[in-house]
Amino acid sequence: MRTRIIAALVAIPIVVIPIYLGGFWGLALGVAVTIVGSLEMFFMLDAGGYRPARIIGVPWAVLLFLSGWNAQQVQRSSISITGILTEPTAWLIEHVSFPTASVLIAGLLVTLTYSLFVNDRPVHTWLSTSMGAIYLGVTLGQIVALRFLDHGFWYVLFGFLVTWANDTTAFFVGISVGNHKIWPRLSPKKSWEGTLAGWLGAAAAGAFLATVLPVRNGPIFGAVIGLATGVLALLGDLSISMIKRQVGVKDSGNIFPGHGGMLDRLDSLLFTLPFVYQSLLFYERFIH
Repeated sequence: MRTRIIAALVAIPIVVIPIYLGGFWGLALGVAVTIVGSLEMFFMLDAGGYRPARIIGVPWAVLLFLSGWNAQQVQRSSISITGILTEPTAWLIEHVSFPTASVLIAGLLVTLTYSLFVNDRPVHTWLSTSMGAIYLGVTLGQIVALRFLDHGFWYVLFGFLVTWANDTTAFFVGISVGNHKIWPRLSPKKSWEGTLAGWLGAAAAGAFLATVLPVRNGPIFGAVIGLATGVLALLGDLSISMIKRQVGVKDSGNIFPGHGGMLDRLDSLLFTLPFVYQSLLFYERFIH
């Protein structure tokens, strides 16, 4: 537990500060997370015998992560500390950010063409490479899109804190009074007691955060999104657990002492933060 807490205290500012700064720093963090996460995903799939093509999948995931951006969005969302990096960041975005649909189609065709030359189970190579790149590139790109919104940093922080409230409440209630297993085939330690407590904790955190943070949707919206986020956090956690159990690995990696790999930390957030983004788009279009 001590190792987990120390690792979390070190990792949180490393993640939160670049997100707050935006611009180049958010870009660098996102690319690094995409590269490490996709390498872990392909490592797991390779351990399961699916033989993904890392040489294609990792760059494809990064291009998907960067797709659909424009330089004005990136700079508008950034906190200006120094202007030195503004021009090169804008130049980089203009030259590497392509339409998402174009990156999807190109990646699928390139991966399929590569798989034609694979003798042993080429369909496994095509599908595993495509799944890993699309899953991580698109979901991480949605998190950046959330940061681009007005008050985007606070919405990202809202998503982080609600997800962590769910996970923390579920953990401590689960180890204290959890007796009824919710999904022993995928996650034998998770209980109904902890899970339901986590959902309630996420709803309460959502209502509170929507009141105290500079967001404008209100506590009812926050509670509803918090509750839904708790459910999605469970599904995100179980999705990575499903992959790990099928391919026979304990953790996706070991980058975080006591916490496992990047995907072990991202599993819930890859479901919850894109949901917060899509919920805000829905709210703006149909409710506001």
